[in-house]
Amino acid sequence: MPRGTKVRQDCIIKVKQALKVNGFSRQQDLAVKLGFALNTVNTFLNGRNVDHLNFEEICRELSLNVQEIADFSETDVEVAQEEQKTDSTVQTQSVTEVDLGGQNAHPTRETRVVLNQAIPEVPVWKGRDELLQELQTKLLQPENSLKVLALIGQGGIGKTSLAVKLLEALGVNCGRSALTPVEKGVNLEECPYECVMYFKAQEGTSFDDVAEFLLIEGLGIQTAETLKTADEKIAKIIEGLAQTRTLVMLDNLESILQPANHPQAGRAISADWGKLLNALVYQQHQSQTLLTSREVPADLADRHYEGAEPDSELVYIERISGVATVAGVEILRQRQLRDSVPDLQWISERVEGHVFLLTQLAAIGKGKPGYLRKHPELVTKKAEPILKEQLARQSEAARDLLSRMCVLRVGIDIRGLTFLRLYTDDWDIYFSPLIATDLPDPAELTDTKIISKTKEIVEYLVNSSLVQERYDEKKCEIFYDLHLVIVEFLKAEFKDELPNLFKIVYKFYYSGKDIENPKILEDLHPALEAQYFAFQLSRYDESLELIIDPLSKYLRRWGYWSLIIKLYEEILPYSNDFHKSLICLEIGYAYFKYGNLKIAERYFKEVLCIESNRGNNEYIANCFYLIGNIKFHIGSYDEAYDMYQKSLQLWEELDSKLNKTIIWSSLGHIENNRGNVDEAEILYKKAFQLRQYLKSDEGIAISLTSLGDIELNRGHLEEAKNFYQQALEIHIQLSSRPRIAHLYCSLGYIERKHSKWNEAKSFYRQSLKLWRELGDNSGIAISIGCLGTNELGRGNLKAAEKLLKYALVKMHELGITGHIAKTNYSLAHLERKRSNTELSQQHYNTAHQIFQQLGAAKDLERIEREWELD
Repeated sequence: MPRGTKVRQDCIIKVKQALKVNGFSRQQDLAVKLGFALNTVNTFLNGRNVDHLNFEEICRELSLNVQEIADFSETDVEVAQEEQKTDSTVQTQSVTEVDLGGQNAHPTRETRVVLNQAIPEVPVWKGRDELLQELQTKLLQPENSLKVLALIGQGGIGKTSLAVKLLEALGVNCGRSALTPVEKGVNLEECPYECVMYFKAQEGTSFDDVAEFLLIEGLGIQTAETLKTADEKIAKIIEGLAQTRTLVMLDNLESILQPANHPQAGRAISADWGKLLNALVYQQHQSQTLLTSREVPADLADRHYEGAEPDSELVYIERISGVATVAGVEILRQRQLRDSVPDLQWISERVEGHVFLLTQLAAIGKGKPGYLRKHPELVTKKAEPILKEQLARQSEAARDLLSRMCVLRVGIDIRGLTFLRLYTDDWDIYFSPLIATDLPDPAELTDTKIISKTKEIVEYLVNSSLVQERYDEKKCEIFYDLHLVIVEFLKAEFKDELPNLFKIVYKFYYSGKDIENPKILEDLHPALEAQYFAFQLSRYDESLELIIDPLSKYLRRWGYWSLIIKLYEEILPYSNDFHKSLICLEIGYAYFKYGNLKIAERYFKEVLCIESNRGNNEYIANCFYLIGNIKFHIGSYDEAYDMYQKSLQLWEELDSKLNKTIIWSSLGHIENNRGNVDEAEILYKKAFQLRQYLKSDEGIAISLTSLGDIELNRGHLEEAKNFYQQALEIHIQLSSRPRIAHLYCSLGYIERKHSKWNEAKSFYRQSLKLWRELGDNSGIAISIGCLGTNELGRGNLKAAEKLLKYALVKMHELGITGHIAKTNYSLAHLERKRSNTELSQQHYNTAHQIFQQLGAAKDLERIEREWELD
């Protein structure tokens, strides 16, 4: 019989679980039952040698099979050495020497890992490698004084998985065979900590539970029975953490915190627990704490000052959100969902990458492609248990504010939240939203106090991972919104109250609808939201009024065609006959700019029919002009010319000067494309002079672009560039993104003619980027074609072919005939460089035939001359 025996390393977790299973909440309870020293029990549970008879006695008490868990590999000498340790000795690290090539390497130590229960597996890991690296760096940077890293997020969002992966990245052996240092690029012997402890808190976990774990099992301090008060125990814990560089992981910490509906919200339920958390931050030691929680523990802040924030030098709070859409799709694919990519993206976006919900939905949708997309209510159903648990911890005021926020579509600042929180039906919207007339004694309240109360409520919600906050650097303001999953859940919870909630939010946004000098789409949010909620409340005239002014003016200038289509098509069924033609013209023009010419022409012809019967010449002139644009775009110059002339005649009768300049420019485009450069120039200059007189900045910039086109056709590249740059400067000031994109293409062409391939590519890429943002299909196709021609010029035939053929397919789909001819001409040159004579000639013939049909004499002359010289 061996003199000493120890628990095998792979069985340590099992024996610790047996302690709880057999009714012993603490090691000391087992020691008292057996009449053993506490040190003997602790030594047994941590896999160190104990007397064999004592080993058998403990196994009987814990219903463990000796043969299944025992490790008999130690010698009597080693047992004797083990027994010489005193009760107060912290376990030393084992030291090994590695012999490489006959030479002894520097001694390395093995990090001791102590668990109060098994470290959870990581069933899903996608999309967080970059964050993992950032957090690892945050913990390990040499100059760092960080004491606590807190991972805060919703239940199931992946906080514990991230923490476990962080342990592995730090070189901690979490006791799972799945961990392979080679795969992770980690050497387990390089862990910077002497000891790592994992403690999972649960509801009812007492301070004594965690103190015993940290003192006895973790730090090996065997005098716990003599420590009578929490302060004494905490002092001893800090002393141990000062002597041994330790990483303490406290998991699931929200279970020991007061809920938000409690006066001491966020503080530990046990004052002693709170003291321990505070000591881990503010007392002197060399260790660090990694914690996970749904809510930020208030005890991480200085306890001397009520409402203080944790010291950011000592405490780093990482709020964990869902994984990115692409990572969510990977998770669903990994779980064998066979849905289409758009459906998988929809699922991932619907839950905002919430990892647990993704796994739950994957289980439901496995083997049923398309099922989840068809049943969006399943998302909310799976989220209910998590969210109800979180909401139950919130105050009534917090739940009320959440209900009002659930109908918001964009972030809102603290003043807006104050308005929502205090609004009642009898509140006059024209008074300041900071005068709380629904409160018993508003005269005693200042604006600051009212806003502070809102901020207090919303901070609890942020700390509870129910509300997201985003800091806008340009506006120097914090904006708040809800996770999408929470929005859907709350809308279902408060479905009967939605009409009243819409009314409250509409009142808020309508008060801020007047916007001065907006620069970006975000500046239009108040008007966009007022329009949306007016529509939801069936106030269709008000909704249309907001679309026409101010929204349409800026959305057209900035090129948000798809948004324009959405707004007008939504309101069209609810509009009266007086407004119908205006709406159809706006929709048709947006479709035209979007590259859907057939749909655009259908809308224009519908309006032309209606207004011809009414004799409304203004609408008729507009329709002729817009139909003319379509004909010009597809290369039907004769039809376009007729339409423009009809429009011009009506504008002259109406004496609409600005509209006459538009038609002159359009007629100039036809002459320019036909090669009649001098006639085009006359028309352009005529429009330019009147636009200068009318002080139309946008019109002036358009004329400058046209004059640049004339110089380009004449081969005067520098003169053309000068006109383009002047026009670009004005359009940038006006934020006219479609025209900016067009000018980038023109400037790219000039650089290409100078054989400055990189400069040309840069302009074409900028143009393509803008067209993609705008969703302009024709612009995208043209830019890609330009990039292909540029690659052809620099000799990259394979890349050129790929780009040109892709562009050609898109051009055929859109019917942009002139550019089809140009692209075929580029492909003709490409095949000629490859000595594919027959194919080259086919492309050339196609280009020549199209230019001939279009009457583009200048283009015909150019390609004939170049083809003969090449």
